Amino acid sequence: MPDDKKARIAALIPAAGVGRRMGAGIPKQYMDIAGEPMLLQTVRALERVSRIDAIYVVVSQEDAWIDETAKAFGPRVKVLRAGGRERADTVLGGLMAANLPGDAWVLVHDAARPCVRPSEVNHLLDEVLGDSSVEGGILAVPMADTVKRTDSRRRILETVPRENLWRAATPQLFRARTLMNALQRSTEGVTDEASAVERLGLPVKAVSCRSANIKVTQPGDEIVAGLILGEKNMTIPNIRVGQGYDSHRLVEGRPLVLGGITIPFEKGLDGHSDADVLLHAITDAVLGASALGDIGTHFPPSDPRWKGADSAKLLAAVMELVRAEGWTLVNIDSTIVAERPKIGPHMKAIRESVARTLGIDMERVSVKAKTNEKMDAVGREEGMASYAVALLMKTPQG
Repeated sequence: MPDDKKARIAALIPAAGVGRRMGAGIPKQYMDIAGEPMLLQTVRALERVSRIDAIYVVVSQEDAWIDETAKAFGPRVKVLRAGGRERADTVLGGLMAANLPGDAWVLVHDAARPCVRPSEVNHLLDEVLGDSSVEGGILAVPMADTVKRTDSRRRILETVPRENLWRAATPQLFRARTLMNALQRSTEGVTDEASAVERLGLPVKAVSCRSANIKVTQPGDEIVAGLILGEKNMTIPNIRVGQGYDSHRLVEGRPLVLGGITIPFEKGLDGHSDADVLLHAITDAVLGASALGDIGTHFPPSDPRWKGADSAKLLAAVMELVRAEGWTLVNIDSTIVAERPKIGPHMKAIRESVARTLGIDMERVSVKAKTNEKMDAVGREEGMASYAVALLMKTPQG
């Protein structure tokens, strides 16, 4: 990396235009992009480049929106009301108002390019400051599409070789004195800073950047920029998975309760509560995903209060606790393992009951039934078991 500790580096953002092609009713730089004014997104992209000493936002004298947006600017950012009729006039006015030393480096960046990455800006600085053969440089996108040249009636005359063709982007980097001299000669027909410097016969370097460094120009561009920025800044939800397991013996003289539904059978499950093996597994899965212990911690079998308790009420109480911690239950997947009775005829009622207890749609509750193929205690019809997996989600605040 070149030694630029002695080189003062400033950024200048011309933001005096109105962007009529967008048809937004306000200057396009103040349009909402990914939840914030586009100009603020652009400024923040440059604020993340620590090598930039100062950032100047150049607006028109009549700008009525900048004061509110500027409240979110950091201490390195200064607003200059020095904008002109054309972009080149605004850049020249900003340079004069900023009164930078002639040898300072100036990064001129479009207000309508909020998607530039700090790494791209640093790459441009490295390439230009480390190359004594050039007077400046620009970020640019290598031409990937086939290029056609047409006549005035849009009839194709030829296919232009795209080798060594670039689409100019920003920032564009030059010494303050070089840029000032280039723009003071003439701003007519100058579409970017490089074109002005090129007229002086000085070498300018193209430095590759992502095609995602787009300029918001026409309706629809703001949607693309929002998607790019949304991907970069999106809030990732906190997702947790929990698993639960339970088993109980089958005994005579007890009702068989599964998922809160009483199922006709000659035996029932033995336990301190109603021994609903399915709801116990689901309860442990939910508690496990939220790291809030297990069913025995909250409802110990040694406590007489839970003698014969309705497991659906216990699960509902756990759901209140989990929601109080900010968790949302996404879905449940569960399995009942039993030789008899047949669970299939009761499956819809069980799913409806479980969903009601959990407070979610039945489509988010899966209950499956399996036998154990006559193996072990469950296979010998000595008991039943159940497994469950719960997915919880918590969206970070702010």
